[in-house]
Amino acid sequence: MTDSIELYNAHIIDLCSADDVKKNLQAIGLSQNDISAYKDRLFNYSIKLENVDTGLAVLLKSCMKDLDGTVVMNIEAGQSVPGQSDVIVSCSRYTLYRFLQQLRQEPFNLDQLSREIEESLPANNLKIAWGKRTIDFSNKTYVMGILNCTPDSFYPDSRVQTQENAKEKVQRMIAAGVDIIDIGGESSRPGSESVETSEELKRVIPVIKMIREKSEVLISVDTRKYEVAEQALEAGADIVNDISGLKENTALAKLIAERGVPVIIMHMRGIPKDMQDEPFYEDTVSDILKEIKSAVAFAQNCGISRKKIIVDPGIGFGKRVEDNLRIIKQLASLQSLNLPILIGISRKSFIAEIIKQPVENRLTGTITANTLAILNGANIVRVHDVPDALEMIRIIDAVRRVNY
Repeated sequence: MTDSIELYNAHIIDLCSADDVKKNLQAIGLSQNDISAYKDRLFNYSIKLENVDTGLAVLLKSCMKDLDGTVVMNIEAGQSVPGQSDVIVSCSRYTLYRFLQQLRQEPFNLDQLSREIEESLPANNLKIAWGKRTIDFSNKTYVMGILNCTPDSFYPDSRVQTQENAKEKVQRMIAAGVDIIDIGGESSRPGSESVETSEELKRVIPVIKMIREKSEVLISVDTRKYEVAEQALEAGADIVNDISGLKENTALAKLIAERGVPVIIMHMRGIPKDMQDEPFYEDTVSDILKEIKSAVAFAQNCGISRKKIIVDPGIGFGKRVEDNLRIIKQLASLQSLNLPILIGISRKSFIAEIIKQPVENRLTGTITANTLAILNGANIVRVHDVPDALEMIRIIDAVRRVNY
């Protein structure tokens, strides 16, 4: 028996973005008109809806019946047993738009559902603009360098306790090509205590002023306090990074809205002192997504423009090891927010649980985890090791941009 000869070189292609679809169609010689006609038929979505009423789930399946797509629900919902079911809708983008149109024509009030589905579709043109500043996520992944003006952050090499130390570290980051420098004066490691406002101000404000006098690099202030954020912005900071996700902090939210600057809203349960006391999630990514949506809605109600919000799922903040891994693996789910995603993985303890290395030896683990996060949708990585992160990102972005 002889081996069969492969005449056609059949192989899988990965069409994981609209741009991938377009480039593959161009590569086989289609005209621009043909590309426009076919691109939405080749790009597919799978969307999960949670806690859908049984009757509505059956209606969704009926609306998809004559279209080229799939609606999946649990058996009881399929048999019209009263109750609720999670539903998965899977189809091409072309079919999805027809499906949404069909929903809007039903004699039931399905506008909210169709609108929620449509708004969950990831955008490819995320950009934040304020004053003379612009962060454009359509062309690159951004690196945020960590500058801990603290005596007790979990990674000793990240601590700076004098102006001279801070100056040296900042110069190295800028020389390497860092995009944003994140300055914090209060440790947020598990079990850490809050510091007085006066102490936090003493730690961060002189450093912000020093950087702004020397460079136009973007500066983020890592704080939960109104007074610190206010003085940091006055000193030249550009972004407020709040690990508490604004948590009903109306004063801070209104300050950010008034100044018109971007804000990073991070997910955390509890506070650093107690956040690792037996954290638990029913469905890690689903639960985090709901809580981030709530925080974003609070920010908008306080006057913060949605176009100036960045979200951070909070790796290591009230999370078990498996929760952190699920976040990285399912990060694409957070893209349904249509907001830039920041990920803070650098040298954290969940890496040690896997590779059994002290904090000093977690660089390879950090780079690997950050690579996966970027491929799954992260737009900014917050890191201790700026030159290494920049090398990693230049390779990833170069691969993404290469023509077929």
